[in-house]
Amino acid sequence: MTYHLQATFSRGELDPELIYRSDLELFRSSLAECRNFITLKRGGLRRRGGTRFIAELKSSATGGWLIPFEFGNGQYYMLEFGSHYFRVHTSSGRVGTVEVATPYSTEVLPDLKFVQSTDTLFITGGGVPPQALQRLGETSWIIEPMSFKDGPYLDVNISPTNLKPSGTGNPVPQMTSNTAPSGTVSASNGSASAWQVFSRSEGKVVLSNGGSGWVEYRFPSAVVIDGYMLQAPNDNSQNDDMPWQWTIEASNDGSGWTILDTQDGQDTWASNEWRQYAFHNETAFTHYRLSFKQGGGSTSDNSAIGQIVYHQAGGDQTPFDLTASGTAGINGGAGFKTSDVGRHIRFRGSDGFWRWFRISSRTSSTVVKVQLFGQSLQDTKAQSIWRLGAWSQTTGWPETVGWHKSRLAFAGTQQEPQKIWESQTEDFTNFSVSHVLDASDAVTAGILSGQVNRIQWLIDDSDLIVGTTRAVRAVGKATDQDPYGPENVDQRPETNFGANSVSPIKVGSVLLYFGPYGTDMREMAYDFGADGRISQSVSEVQSHLFRERVAGACYQQYPDSIIWAWDTQGRVIGFTYERQQQVYGMQRHDFGGVVECMADLSGAEADEIWMIVRRTIDGQTRRYIEIMQRPFPAGAIEDAWHLDCASRYEGAPANTISGLDYLEGEDVVLYADGTDYRTRVSEGEVSLPNGQTARNILVGLDVTARARTLPFPVNAQDGSSMGRKMRVDSCKIAVLETGTLKAGADETYLDELIYYRAGDPAGQPAPLRTGVLDQTIETRWEDGGQLTLEAGGGKPCTILAINFGRDLEP
Repeated sequence: MTYHLQATFSRGELDPELIYRSDLELFRSSLAECRNFITLKRGGLRRRGGTRFIAELKSSATGGWLIPFEFGNGQYYMLEFGSHYFRVHTSSGRVGTVEVATPYSTEVLPDLKFVQSTDTLFITGGGVPPQALQRLGETSWIIEPMSFKDGPYLDVNISPTNLKPSGTGNPVPQMTSNTAPSGTVSASNGSASAWQVFSRSEGKVVLSNGGSGWVEYRFPSAVVIDGYMLQAPNDNSQNDDMPWQWTIEASNDGSGWTILDTQDGQDTWASNEWRQYAFHNETAFTHYRLSFKQGGGSTSDNSAIGQIVYHQAGGDQTPFDLTASGTAGINGGAGFKTSDVGRHIRFRGSDGFWRWFRISSRTSSTVVKVQLFGQSLQDTKAQSIWRLGAWSQTTGWPETVGWHKSRLAFAGTQQEPQKIWESQTEDFTNFSVSHVLDASDAVTAGILSGQVNRIQWLIDDSDLIVGTTRAVRAVGKATDQDPYGPENVDQRPETNFGANSVSPIKVGSVLLYFGPYGTDMREMAYDFGADGRISQSVSEVQSHLFRERVAGACYQQYPDSIIWAWDTQGRVIGFTYERQQQVYGMQRHDFGGVVECMADLSGAEADEIWMIVRRTIDGQTRRYIEIMQRPFPAGAIEDAWHLDCASRYEGAPANTISGLDYLEGEDVVLYADGTDYRTRVSEGEVSLPNGQTARNILVGLDVTARARTLPFPVNAQDGSSMGRKMRVDSCKIAVLETGTLKAGADETYLDELIYYRAGDPAGQPAPLRTGVLDQTIETRWEDGGQLTLEAGGGKPCTILAINFGRDLEP
């Protein structure tokens, strides 16, 4: 007889192609089968927890998706997305009657990408504009399209087509006197020429004989102003009369004033120099004035300015025509389309400054109605320097989103599948760049490659990690000495092993992602020897688990550091991952149905894994939201939760449990005060036999956990033992707080190892066992010396090590 000790199971289930590769070091820590057992970081096996029934999907016939929302301070929500709606759940159940309409059909839900910032979830995909989902209160939630500012844009027009606006965005008419053609101009010095600051011509208007004063324009009706431009006098280089400090004030009665903008230190003006200023304002006023100080130069006399140009808030403007001289350069020569409504156009005015339009409607292939944002135009001259917006129903919307250096990054439209756009720093909807580029401006980067490799996902790290169908690349600084920004950006390849669309998982500084076909899992980490990130497969020895292509994955960091993935057939792979300890243990899990989605969410004591499981109940297809429960850690035997789709009763002694309509007609286990009873749900109820009662009753579907050892070779004097008949005739199994365990050669010859012993309390289930179970078991020569371990029902099972003896045929 030869004894074999297996003290660790840290590699989990081994690919069948390798079950005779005893020369591999990992062979001693692997299994031929590992189903519904979790391989623990310290090497043992623990029966996985069951699942708790939460609710049935509203769209139970068509399916749905789960997206976590973590508001913080213990407020953790799981969002149930279905056909054009979402609902809100917590581990206690559905939140009120919250149900919000969305633009997403069921078919696009698996392709959505999302990131969160405090109370807002940013979502991309589904062929619609990026959406912002917000929690306004416990029962108040909204989702609406994000409103972007100034971009992003396609390349600058190089065609002969020019664009001519019919409006300027300036609500003040070209004044010819203090009261004509409309409105009223006044100044602190009572000047009859104050109107000239609104005459739209260069010059000099003295507004005060001292260093301070004001000039005001009163509109006939209230207007929302959110920006302005100032021009210095035409002789400011000699006289320095331009004020250095001022405020923009607004009023509706001319006496009570609200400060909208304050500027200081605005010195060293050149003659006729223009400067632009913007502020946030959503209130309409009739009176606006520039109230200034520190004007008049060194002598503080004859304070003067050249011009003031106000900008009416774009959303409050009456749309005006933007006319193209032709269709060349516009949508591939097709001209403007109805799908361009809402699209941005960047336009360089005759003064050399860029503004942007938003298309509000289409009139023809060469004419659209627009509103002007940013600053007003100085004239309506046609210009050939312009850029069309990169995002629209015409060009497509970004399909993925991520964070990078306090910026919100988007990537991959239909027209530009390899382009990345990053917002301004900490201004997530602003994609503008300054007249003189600043490091905080928006960043645009294109993935350079010889093929069109669609961007699949974005992950924030020291660089922005970009997964494409054929490679993984990084976007970061071109030079370390300067801050990251539009003038200091570079993209470089990291590995030529591509990725599929499943969002990768970041564990510490390591990125785990799935290959382009979803049939392998790869680990990407920084390697000091290579001075860069390298990618290697972590699923090579368990490749059989990935044959049906991974459909999604999530990460349960605590307590066991497990990556949960599910394939296109709804089967689940568990991957215990602890890189520093070289723990790469994969297991397969079945939940009595088809798993269609899994998502992780922080819980009160551990990370929770939520799932959507498609089950056949009483002959009908039903989709349930369930939460995987923690494997039994310690405590009272009745507290274990190892049944699936289960509900628990705790209270006064009871015989009958109702409210089980969701399991109608199913064979279930009643785990009552630590003892298993098997029955069937009828009319939504189950009862304990013989009138028995219990205080703690768990009702759910049975889960069988099964592990099978490898055919480890034994010493044979006359050669190799491979292929020769062997049998197991004894086993010693070290267990921890275990209430059920069978061992043997296969399903037919499994012996129960946990049973009553002399001295155990009468009338109670056998207590949980900790220690070494030593038992002779009945096996067959045909079983090849492999040991099968199995646990079912409601009780826990943790295996630490096994030592079994095997006989080899003569």
